[in-house]
Amino acid sequence: MTTLADSHFFRRYRSNILYIGLIFFLVLSIPYDPNLFRDTSFGELFSLENWFGLATYRTSFIPESPYVGPDVRGYFNWAIALGLALLLFAAFGRKLKQRIHADDDALFYWLRVLLRYRLALAMTFIGLVKIIPVQLPEPTISELHTEYGDFLLWKLYYLTNGIATAGYLPVIGALEILGGLFLLNRRTAVIGAGLLLAVLLNVVIVNYVYEIGEQVYSTFLLLLAIVIFSYDWHRFYCLLIKKTETIPDGFWPVYGRRIAVIRPYLQVLFLLLIAIFSVQTYLSWKNSDYPFPDEKGLVGAAGVYDVKDFVWKGDTLPYSLADSIRWKDVVFEKWNTISIRGNRTVKVDSLKPRIAFNRERSYEFLGNGGREFFGYSQTKGSDKQSVAIKLTGKINSAHTFSFVVNRPDKKTLVLVGTNQFGDSLQVRLEKVHKRYLLHEGRRKPIRIY
Repeated sequence: MTTLADSHFFRRYRSNILYIGLIFFLVLSIPYDPNLFRDTSFGELFSLENWFGLATYRTSFIPESPYVGPDVRGYFNWAIALGLALLLFAAFGRKLKQRIHADDDALFYWLRVLLRYRLALAMTFIGLVKIIPVQLPEPTISELHTEYGDFLLWKLYYLTNGIATAGYLPVIGALEILGGLFLLNRRTAVIGAGLLLAVLLNVVIVNYVYEIGEQVYSTFLLLLAIVIFSYDWHRFYCLLIKKTETIPDGFWPVYGRRIAVIRPYLQVLFLLLIAIFSVQTYLSWKNSDYPFPDEKGLVGAAGVYDVKDFVWKGDTLPYSLADSIRWKDVVFEKWNTISIRGNRTVKVDSLKPRIAFNRERSYEFLGNGGREFFGYSQTKGSDKQSVAIKLTGKINSAHTFSFVVNRPDKKTLVLVGTNQFGDSLQVRLEKVHKRYLLHEGRRKPIRIY
């Protein structure tokens, strides 16, 4: 019968490595950041964003870049955490060993317990926002009328997955949740870790290829899965690769009286957190337009509009591929967002698409370089048929318009007003009866012309 033979180095220094590893992962796992709940009221502590942010917490001695791209400064935090672990172990390691009185097997077990629950919490929450389409929603009307090359790489990936059929996203989310739940039980932890290894390897690659900006955090989750799986790796290797007789795990944890009493309640509490977040996520998706704004737009105005007439300072500007003033088309979303496509250079907001603390619902315009996005407020005009709206740029708040909206018929909107410079504008928009093949479905006959 084969046995697991440790190398001389690891056998001699195993305890030290385990203690340093325990401190290292504690430093990277405990949410002690003083900025975690800054400017957050008590009521907002229980918001979807805050729960998700706490579950996916990452230590930031050196702040990670808030923008998408290949930035990997977050790895410096790993180096700092490792340095702290080495320093603390050198200073207090002997006292720590004397106080804990744990053998290597017990110490490695408690290290895996920490990593199992840390990884399980993150992966179940991440899986839930995929099953309930909060993280990767379907494309908006504005996105359907943006040219492919005007999107950043990460937005292309999100949109592609948002329209995926055959339950692609729910399956990925279910695998993440299943792997996280398997981690909650010691007997099935290796199955959960193996499942998450396959999922997270793909996630890490995607983050690097599409520059989503979560390269460091996804690698951290992959590292947790690797450490958990490493405990049973030799048994799997002997059984499945070498096909030799394999010794099963003979370690059985012994709990003290206090831990034995508290342990079941902690497990129930953990499952309760997952259940509460599931309900909270579903209600946020069902009862609102999350991750899009909640405020409703002009009644019956949602759709894409061709700019038939554009009168600027009394001059009628014809259709043009070069005019930087005239608009090409306008999209009214169901909520209070208007997007305009013209010939102006559009500044792309490259913030990361996070479900995070105190973030406005900015997903709709992030990563889009083909349209200018405006939020608007509306008030009733002097007569019952007109509405006054004030447009404010979502990226450049100094870019504004003030219009009175008239509706001579069901498909026409006439905007009369001024821009931020006081220049007069009169724009006639005609709604385009657009049928989207994406919504019609693959197997339904359709005539485009």
